[in-house]
Amino acid sequence: MTDMQEFASSSNGDKWFVGKDAATSRLFVLHRGNASSGGHETSSSVDAFLNQLPFGPEREALVVFLEQKKNSEDTAIREDAQTPSLRLAEEYLRLGGRRRVKVDDNIVSTRKWDDEPAMASSFWKEHIEPLDEKQRREVKLHLPSISDD
Repeated sequence: MTDMQEFASSSNGDKWFVGKDAATSRLFVLHRGNASSGGHETSSSVDAFLNQLPFGPEREALVVFLEQKKNSEDTAIREDAQTPSLRLAEEYLRLGGRRRVKVDDNIVSTRKWDDEPAMASSFWKEHIEPLDEKQRREVKLHLPSISDD
């Protein structure tokens, strides 16, 4: 583990922290329940936390925290403020990828309405299709939604 930085707390004493795993250099979110509820801790990836429904105020606090750290001198967080799934989605779109995400009753799928450039299609097949279902879902959630078109 690494140094953790608190980014949110609730009136009942729950606290949320972001840290970087020393072994993998990946960011994670730690939720520490209040003492009266047993003080249980749960850890999740930043992507999983950001996509957890329903969205709560702690999600918005994390978005603001990551944006501030991305532009700060705090390199412990800044270097990884952009999650792996976001980097994959942005690269796919930069290559001209045309898939759009559709989320319906918490089921995430993609639609590809037009042919896409060969480079984007190859990138999807090489870098996104091999991911496990959870990781693919996280990448898809960073794509523009069908309703954005």
